[in-house]
Amino acid sequence: MHFNTFGKTRLEEVEVVRYADCLEIKSPGALPNSMTMEKMLAGHRSARNPLIVEVLRDYGYVDARGMGVRTKIVPLLKQHNDTPPDLEATEDYLLVRMHRGLNVGA
Repeated sequence: MHFNTFGKTRLEEVEVVRYADCLEIKSPGALPNSMTMEKMLAGHRSARNPLIVEVLRDYGYVDARGMGVRTKIVPLLKQHNDTPPDLEATEDYLLVRMHRGLNVGA
């Protein structure tokens, strides 16, 4: 669901990298349409590929498209270690960096 094929000659996959102090998830492609990080955190939604979203919803794999950062990542990190994620959006990718926090064991 997070592939970027617009203007590209090859598919780019989502990257997940685990570091000692954080987990980074990098999704290829820019935020769709006029979406911004502020709008996303406020609950606005805009699917990159509505057809894929519909199929995944029909099969029960997703229920609320475009709500993962706002309804899952941010509240769960706050509950886990009171550390918000770093969010970075460019023309090429969306990066979510989730920190472990100082009081979290290995």
